[in-house]
Amino acid sequence: MRIRNPKGKYKKTCGKCNGPIEEELIGRQRYCRTCKNLNTKVNRKKHSELTELQKLKANARSYVHVYLKRGKINKTNCANCGNPDVEAHHEDYTKPLEIIWFCRKCHLEYHEKEKKY
Repeated sequence: MRIRNPKGKYKKTCGKCNGPIEEELIGRQRYCRTCKNLNTKVNRKKHSELTELQKLKANARSYVHVYLKRGKINKTNCANCGNPDVEAHHEDYTKPLEIIWFCRKCHLEYHEKEKKY
């Protein structure tokens, strides 16, 4: 059985290599940056291995990221509650810049309602 650390006491060594975890990652990740990057490189699918729908979604997300970085679009508050901590939602992935901004909670609720219909 796994032994849990007491609340507020985070493990400071990597779960794979037992090396130190970077200070800013303690409590957020259980692996050091090197082990996490290696694991991602080995396990994440290449773009060419994705289905057509997955490629379309990945491209739409990439467009949003680049446009945000260049300052061509700006995040707005959540469309439902007004929370400033938001993430992008696409109704149609063929129109990557038509975005609805939702906070995480409202985004999950939106998709739950969508599943019911």
